[in-house]
Amino acid sequence: MPVIGLLLGQLPHARTARQLATMLHAAAPSGTTLVEISTAELPFHAPYADMPTPAGAIAFKRALADVDGLLIITPSHERSIPGALKHAIDWASASPSSLEGKPVVIAGASAPRSGYFAALQHLRTVLNDAGARLMGQPERTLAVAPHCFGGSGRCVDAELDSQVSELVSAAAGYVAHLSRERVATAERPVIDTAAGRLSTEETRRPMRVLQRLEVRGDGGPASPVDGTPSPFVDTASTIDPLVATGDPAILAFSTETTTGAPG
Repeated sequence: MPVIGLLLGQLPHARTARQLATMLHAAAPSGTTLVEISTAELPFHAPYADMPTPAGAIAFKRALADVDGLLIITPSHERSIPGALKHAIDWASASPSSLEGKPVVIAGASAPRSGYFAALQHLRTVLNDAGARLMGQPERTLAVAPHCFGGSGRCVDAELDSQVSELVSAAAGYVAHLSRERVATAERPVIDTAAGRLSTEETRRPMRVLQRLEVRGDGGPASPVDGTPSPFVDTASTIDPLVATGDPAILAFSTETTTGAPG
């Protein structure tokens, strides 16, 4: 069953953020485990290409590797994502990337009737660039504010409760689906061809396979890939509509029979 990592961007109220995290954990369907991934030990600087990876960053990347997918929730900070969340994604995508091919579901979190669209679009752009496999539209949001929770910390807002349940269920289904797909791809036998053995990645990319294979028919032209393209021969017989008019000005021109270009 899927294990989903939770990355929660900084909400305006720390207490509300913890209450929302508790809701998300409680909403996980049976058989799905939600694990909150901490970014507290990440270095304050960005990844260096010429320095060893710090211990905190290694632990963070290992935590990402241990989950089947990610659920990332972001508020809107100045029409973008929080700096700390972007910093975490920078470390996650640092070589070797922990996000390449990773199933990811994103959602916005904001007070009711507040903006979130720009932040979600920015987050989607950053994750796509990192190679994550993002769940598509529609964009999902959580209308969350301190008044959504009672004195005991339990949610008293029916709309938020429904949004959280739908979000976690969608994330669980998406991650489980891609996890099964990865298993099926890994178990797919390697294909032997005249051009060589195809890798697992190539079996998922038909165009790459076509680029490698030399396709020939019985007596047909050779593929241009091998450097000996054959000329195209048009065997269809079609009357030129201009010639069909009988206009002497048109008939005065001769045409090359293969291309139709003026002779």
